[in-house]
Amino acid sequence: MSRSRLLLLAASVLVASGPAAAWVCFKPIRIVAPQLTGVTCVGAICVDSMATLPTAMQLHSDAMSNVAEKLRPLKSPPRAVFCSTRSCFASFGGTGRGITVLHLGVFIPPDSWQTYIVEHEFIHMLQAQELGLRGRERAPLWLKEGMPFFVSDPPPFDLPDYAKPLVEQYATWEQRVARDNAWAEFGGR
Repeated sequence: MSRSRLLLLAASVLVASGPAAAWVCFKPIRIVAPQLTGVTCVGAICVDSMATLPTAMQLHSDAMSNVAEKLRPLKSPPRAVFCSTRSCFASFGGTGRGITVLHLGVFIPPDSWQTYIVEHEFIHMLQAQELGLRGRERAPLWLKEGMPFFVSDPPPFDLPDYAKPLVEQYATWEQRVARDNAWAEFGGR
Protein backbone atom coordinates (compact mmCIF):
# COMPACT_ATOMS: atom_id res chain seq x y z
CA MET A 1 0.00 0.00 0.00
CA SER A 2 1.38 3.41 -0.93
CA ARG A 3 2.17 6.01 1.69
CA SER A 4 -0.59 8.34 0.46
CA ARG A 5 -3.19 5.55 0.61
CA LEU A 6 -2.05 4.64 4.10
CA LEU A 7 -2.38 8.28 5.24
CA LEU A 8 -5.82 8.50 3.63
CA LEU A 9 -6.89 5.32 5.41
CA ALA A 10 -5.57 6.58 8.75
CA ALA A 11 -7.32 9.93 8.28
CA SER A 12 -10.57 8.15 7.38
CA VAL A 13 -10.38 6.00 10.51
CA LEU A 14 -9.79 9.08 12.67
CA VAL A 15 -12.70 10.98 11.10
CA ALA A 16 -15.00 7.99 11.41
CA SER A 17 -14.05 7.28 15.01
CA GLY A 18 -14.19 10.93 16.15
CA PRO A 19 -17.90 11.02 16.98
CA ALA A 20 -17.69 7.69 18.81
CA ALA A 21 -14.72 8.91 20.83
CA ALA A 22 -16.56 12.12 21.71
CA TRP A 23 -19.61 10.06 22.75
CA VAL A 24 -17.48 7.99 25.12
CA CYS A 25 -15.07 10.64 26.39
CA PHE A 26 -17.28 13.75 26.56
CA LYS A 27 -20.61 12.47 27.87
CA PRO A 28 -22.44 15.84 27.79
CA ILE A 29 -22.27 15.68 23.97
CA ARG A 30 -24.97 13.03 24.30
CA ILE A 31 -27.41 15.95 24.35
CA VAL A 32 -27.42 15.72 20.54
CA ALA A 33 -29.06 12.27 20.65
CA PRO A 34 -30.13 11.55 24.23
CA GLN A 35 -32.45 8.76 23.10
CA LEU A 36 -29.36 6.62 22.46
CA THR A 37 -28.80 6.50 26.24
CA GLY A 38 -32.29 5.24 26.97
CA VAL A 39 -34.30 8.39 27.60
CA THR A 40 -37.54 9.12 25.78
CA CYS A 41 -38.00 12.50 24.12
CA VAL A 42 -41.26 14.26 23.40
CA GLY A 43 -40.35 17.35 21.45
CA ALA A 44 -37.59 19.18 23.31
CA ILE A 45 -38.24 17.38 26.60
CA CYS A 46 -36.56 14.08 27.46
CA VAL A 47 -37.16 11.88 30.49
CA ASP A 48 -35.86 8.57 31.77
CA SER A 49 -39.31 7.67 33.11
CA MET A 50 -42.52 8.50 31.23
CA ALA A 51 -44.28 8.85 34.59
CA THR A 52 -42.26 12.05 35.12
CA LEU A 53 -43.09 13.60 31.72
CA PRO A 54 -45.97 15.82 32.92
CA THR A 55 -43.81 17.32 35.69
CA ALA A 56 -40.89 17.82 33.30
CA MET A 57 -43.18 19.49 30.75
CA GLN A 58 -44.53 21.87 33.37
CA LEU A 59 -41.04 22.77 34.63
CA HIS A 60 -39.85 23.37 31.07
CA SER A 61 -42.86 25.54 30.25
CA ASP A 62 -42.64 27.57 33.46
CA ALA A 63 -38.91 28.16 33.04
CA MET A 64 -39.38 29.24 29.40
CA SER A 65 -42.11 31.69 30.41
CA ASN A 66 -40.08 33.10 33.30
CA VAL A 67 -36.99 33.66 31.16
CA ALA A 68 -39.08 35.39 28.48
CA GLU A 69 -40.79 37.60 31.04
CA LYS A 70 -37.69 38.49 33.04
CA LEU A 71 -35.13 38.79 30.22
CA ARG A 72 -36.17 37.91 26.70
CA PRO A 73 -37.61 34.87 24.93
CA LEU A 74 -35.50 31.99 23.79
CA LYS A 75 -35.81 31.58 20.03
CA SER A 76 -36.65 27.90 20.40
CA PRO A 77 -37.39 25.63 23.33
CA PRO A 78 -34.11 24.18 24.63
CA ARG A 79 -33.69 20.44 24.64
CA ALA A 80 -33.87 19.45 28.29
CA VAL A 81 -33.14 16.01 29.69
CA PHE A 82 -34.86 15.57 33.06
CA CYS A 83 -33.27 12.67 34.93
CA SER A 84 -35.27 11.12 37.75
CA THR A 85 -32.25 9.08 38.88
CA ARG A 86 -28.62 9.92 39.58
CA SER A 87 -27.54 7.09 37.26
CA CYS A 88 -29.35 8.76 34.36
CA PHE A 89 -27.64 12.07 35.15
CA ALA A 90 -24.26 10.33 35.44
CA SER A 91 -24.75 8.72 32.02
CA PHE A 92 -24.56 12.24 30.60
CA GLY A 93 -21.48 13.12 32.66
CA GLY A 94 -23.57 14.95 35.20
CA THR A 95 -22.35 16.38 38.46
CA GLY A 96 -23.76 19.29 40.39
CA ARG A 97 -27.21 20.86 40.10
CA GLY A 98 -27.51 21.00 36.31
CA ILE A 99 -25.54 21.18 33.09
CA THR A 100 -25.88 23.46 30.10
CA VAL A 101 -24.07 22.15 27.04
CA LEU A 102 -23.05 24.99 24.74
CA HIS A 103 -26.24 26.04 22.91
CA LEU A 104 -27.44 22.44 22.55
CA GLY A 105 -29.44 21.80 25.70
CA VAL A 106 -29.49 21.11 29.41
CA PHE A 107 -29.46 18.18 31.82
CA ILE A 108 -31.41 18.36 35.08
CA PRO A 109 -30.68 15.84 37.88
CA PRO A 110 -33.42 14.48 40.16
CA ASP A 111 -32.69 16.85 43.07
CA SER A 112 -32.91 19.92 40.79
CA TRP A 113 -36.47 19.65 39.57
CA GLN A 114 -37.29 23.21 40.64
CA THR A 115 -38.44 25.93 38.26
CA TYR A 116 -35.72 28.32 39.39
CA ILE A 117 -32.99 25.75 38.65
CA VAL A 118 -34.34 24.95 35.19
CA GLU A 119 -34.69 28.70 34.63
CA HIS A 120 -31.04 29.17 35.68
CA GLU A 121 -29.94 26.65 33.03
CA PHE A 122 -32.20 28.24 30.39
CA ILE A 123 -30.62 31.64 31.16
CA HIS A 124 -27.29 30.08 30.20
CA MET A 125 -28.94 29.04 26.92
CA LEU A 126 -30.19 32.61 26.47
CA GLN A 127 -26.69 33.94 27.11
CA ALA A 128 -25.41 31.73 24.28
CA GLN A 129 -28.26 32.94 22.08
CA GLU A 130 -27.69 36.63 22.79
CA LEU A 131 -23.91 36.77 23.18
CA GLY A 132 -22.93 33.86 20.96
CA LEU A 133 -20.95 30.96 22.34
CA ARG A 134 -17.69 32.86 22.18
CA GLY A 135 -19.18 35.96 23.81
CA ARG A 136 -20.69 33.89 26.58
CA GLU A 137 -17.39 32.17 27.18
CA ARG A 138 -15.53 35.47 27.33
CA ALA A 139 -18.04 37.11 29.65
CA PRO A 140 -16.90 37.63 33.24
CA LEU A 141 -17.97 35.03 35.78
CA TRP A 142 -20.20 37.56 37.57
CA LEU A 143 -22.23 37.82 34.36
CA LYS A 144 -22.12 34.12 33.38
CA GLU A 145 -23.19 32.90 36.81
CA GLY A 146 -24.35 36.04 38.58
CA MET A 147 -27.09 36.74 36.04
CA PRO A 148 -28.69 33.25 36.17
CA PHE A 149 -28.59 33.15 39.96
CA PHE A 150 -29.91 36.70 40.35
CA VAL A 151 -32.65 36.49 37.72
CA SER A 152 -33.85 32.98 38.65
CA ASP A 153 -34.03 34.10 42.28
CA PRO A 154 -33.46 30.85 44.18
CA PRO A 155 -34.51 30.75 47.83
CA PRO A 156 -31.68 31.94 50.12
CA PHE A 157 -30.98 28.41 51.40
CA ASP A 158 -30.31 27.27 47.83
CA LEU A 159 -27.90 30.04 46.81
CA PRO A 160 -24.37 28.59 47.06
CA ASP A 161 -21.81 30.61 48.97
CA TYR A 162 -19.58 30.95 45.90
CA ALA A 163 -22.47 32.58 44.01
CA LYS A 164 -23.28 35.29 46.55
CA PRO A 165 -20.54 37.75 45.52
CA LEU A 166 -21.28 37.07 41.85
CA VAL A 167 -24.95 37.84 42.39
CA GLU A 168 -24.08 41.00 44.27
CA GLN A 169 -21.72 42.16 41.53
CA TYR A 170 -24.25 41.39 38.80
CA ALA A 171 -27.09 43.09 40.68
CA THR A 172 -25.01 46.25 41.15
CA TRP A 173 -24.08 46.25 37.47
CA GLU A 174 -27.67 45.61 36.33
CA GLN A 175 -28.93 48.46 38.51
CA ARG A 176 -26.45 50.78 36.79
CA VAL A 177 -27.09 49.73 33.16
CA ALA A 178 -30.73 48.47 33.42
CA ARG A 179 -31.73 44.93 32.57
CA ASP A 180 -33.00 45.91 29.11
CA ASN A 181 -29.50 47.11 28.19
CA ALA A 182 -27.61 44.12 29.59
CA TRP A 183 -27.14 42.35 26.25
CA ALA A 184 -26.00 45.44 24.37
CA GLU A 185 -23.45 46.20 27.10
CA PHE A 186 -21.73 42.91 26.30
CA GLY A 187 -21.98 43.13 22.53
CA GLY A 188 -25.06 40.96 22.32
CA ARG A 189 -27.76 40.96 19.72
